[in-house]
Amino acid sequence: MVKIQLALMVTMVCLLSACRKEIQLNLPEYEPKMVLEFYLEDNKSLNCLLQESIVFTDTALYKLIDNALVVLSYNGIKDTLFNTIYVDAKFQKIYNYHNDKIIQLQPDTDYEVYVKDSKGRVLTGKTRLNSMVPIDSLIYNYNSDNKAAAGLIFNDNGSTKNYYRIVAFQDAPTVNADDVWDITFDDNLFNGDQFSFYTGYSYKPGDTITGRLYHLTEEHNNFTESVNNAESSNGNPFGQPANIITNLTGGIGIFTTLIFDEKKIVVQ
Repeated sequence: MVKIQLALMVTMVCLLSACRKEIQLNLPEYEPKMVLEFYLEDNKSLNCLLQESIVFTDTALYKLIDNALVVLSYNGIKDTLFNTIYVDAKFQKIYNYHNDKIIQLQPDTDYEVYVKDSKGRVLTGKTRLNSMVPIDSLIYNYNSDNKAAAGLIFNDNGSTKNYYRIVAFQDAPTVNADDVWDITFDDNLFNGDQFSFYTGYSYKPGDTITGRLYHLTEEHNNFTESVNNAESSNGNPFGQPANIITNLTGGIGIFTTLIFDEKKIVVQ
C-alpha cells in the first residue's frame, strides 16, 4: 500500500512539473492604430480622447497620442482641438484634446473630423445629428424597504429603426460610474410602442434623480455593442473573438453626435 501511494505521489509531481512547461506563442505582428473617441454635444465644448491601440500582451492601460492635428469641419468652419488635458469633473472623464468653443449642433449638416499624428498616420470620420426623442415621463415608486426605483417612459417612432441609451443617476456634483443605471438597446421588441425602463431600488427620500434618453446613431450603437462584446470575450477561452465596429477610416473608435432629452425628479 505504501509503495502504491509513493508511486501515485511521484506521478502527481511529474504531472505538475509538466503543467509548468513554458509555451511559446507565435503571435502575428501587430501594427498599433490610432483610437479616437469624439462625441459632439450640443452647447458643449469640443473634447476628444486620442490614443494608440496596444497589443494584447502589453501591460499598459492606455497610450495617449500627443502632438497630433485634430480638426473638426462643418459648414465651411474648421475648429482645431488642442493637445491639452481636459477633465469632465461631474462624470470623471478625461480627454487629451480640447477647444473651449461651445458648439450648436445643426440638423442636415455634415460634421467631419481629420486627425494626423506625428507619425504621419491619418484618421477621418463623418457624422450627422440625430433627432431627439422626448421623455414622456420620469416617475418613481417604493418597495417595502422604503427604497425608490426610477422609471423612464417614452414613445418609439415606428416608422424608423431606432437605437437608444437610457441613463439614470442621483444628481450630484460628482457622479460615480458605479452609481449610474445605464442600458443601450434598439426598438426590435417594441417598435412603434411605448417603452418603460426601471432602475433598481437604490434611491431614498430627498434624492434628486436625473434621467436621460439618448437617441443614438446606428454607428454609435454598433460601436458600443462591439465594445461590449469584446470586453465580454476578453480572457474567456470559449468566447467568440469580437472586432470593434467603427465609423472611422485610418483607425478605430467612434465619431458621433450625442442628442438626449433629460428630466429630473425629487423623491418625496
